[in-house]
Amino acid sequence: MPLIIAGRLSDLPLELRDGLGAFRYDVFVRRLGWPLPDVKENETIEWDHFDGENTIQIVELAPERQICGCARLMPTTAPYLLRELLPRSSDLDFPSSPTVWELSRFAGSGMQLFPYVMAVAASLGATRIIGVVTQAIARLYRRFGLDLQYVGPHPETASSPFVVCAIDLTPAAFAKLGSDLDSLRSSITWHRPLTPNVPGSLGTAPRVAHCALRGRRVIDPVPAGTVALRRN
Repeated sequence: MPLIIAGRLSDLPLELRDGLGAFRYDVFVRRLGWPLPDVKENETIEWDHFDGENTIQIVELAPERQICGCARLMPTTAPYLLRELLPRSSDLDFPSSPTVWELSRFAGSGMQLFPYVMAVAASLGATRIIGVVTQAIARLYRRFGLDLQYVGPHPETASSPFVVCAIDLTPAAFAKLGSDLDSLRSSITWHRPLTPNVPGSLGTAPRVAHCALRGRRVIDPVPAGTVALRRN
């Protein structure tokens, strides 16, 4: 079973934070070659201006304590990726609700991480997550039985290879992925501010090493937060 860690970037131990930044750089910049505007020259970490105090980071560690997956969740009550990147003329109904969170910077081996991301979102009060995906990934999610709600044009009528869609965090959605919310919640390690008498506060970091994910199927986002499927 993987170790899933969640928390704000500022609450993650330094070693884990540095490892996450390096992992994101390796996946999104070095391997996929995305021209991310916030990546500085000669740096080997990847962050952007959305990695703030409103954003929850999710890290997947392999049994060897290697980082092998990541994601981030942002509330739609604050600035988020879709609103910034998609034109106002797109006629999309951008949500602003404490129960709707945006998923981006998602990378993992197959679908193993995805139900945990759903569980973290549900723990934050979300009943729905939204994001931009390629049409290929939309088909992948449907093959797993997930009920995608298209926020923008339906793939059959869309001219773009990307679609904006949402997934409702219902018991049926978790069951389609062979999981249940309570079991997933109990296996997530939260990093919270170190304050006295706060259950779940953590003071030590796990050992973090870079994981190349060679030979695995990887679900990767593109710069707009889109999710694309790639074989190594």
